[in-house]
Amino acid sequence: MGKIYIIDDNSKNQRELYGASFVDSEEFADVLCHVERLNAQSDLSFLDDAICVMIHDSLEDYINGSFISSSHKAKERIEDYIQEKSIPYVLFSDGHAMTADWRENTPNIVYSIKKSEFYKNLIIFLEEYLLSHQIDLRVLAFGKNYIKQLMWNWCRTLISNCWIAKDDDILTISMIDYKALHKIINNTQPKIDISFSELMEKIDDGDMSVGAFRTNINSIINSIEKYGTNIYSWK
Repeated sequence: MGKIYIIDDNSKNQRELYGASFVDSEEFADVLCHVERLNAQSDLSFLDDAICVMIHDSLEDYINGSFISSSHKAKERIEDYIQEKSIPYVLFSDGHAMTADWRENTPNIVYSIKKSEFYKNLIIFLEEYLLSHQIDLRVLAFGKNYIKQLMWNWCRTLISNCWIAKDDDILTISMIDYKALHKIINNTQPKIDISFSELMEKIDDGDMSVGAFRTNINSIINSIEKYGTNIYSWK
């Protein structure tokens, strides 16, 4: 079985602070390995069986018994290796924003996530992996209810695509992001009373204004932000 690697100098012993002592106690030893002390001369062959690599974005080199805050050669080498091998990877750091930077067009990369958020979601990610044997970085990026964050992202995409238009303008197909709208319709729970094809036909026939469309999408956003849910009926 391949291994998931956490490469974090953990020089300030933050894992315990973040409720991730399970990493050091090796509760997931069958799949999870942690590495702390690396530098420019370290042998990286341990990554040969890596199925996912999670790297502290400001990983400090360990030289002569100390972590050197100005030296990051090991991190640079690791990034080169995993990108060459197309291994899924995650970059986490205290300096990153709370909301993760995961993108649908590159699903095997989390470009940025705050360290506290990373360790909070890690155990959920590992449990999901042991059930499915699939690396799903959406879980690591946004937690078990990742679909709500994705719904918010899709809604914002639709709103931004027609922001120039006036409310009384007729909504046209050219204003629509097909993929985002399709995913919103399919992921609203319970299923709303209009299908994607019916909604697209309505738009194609010129039967919907930009204002009405915005109202519907904004209602979904408000539902997610206020109630943490995507339960909604199209009006």
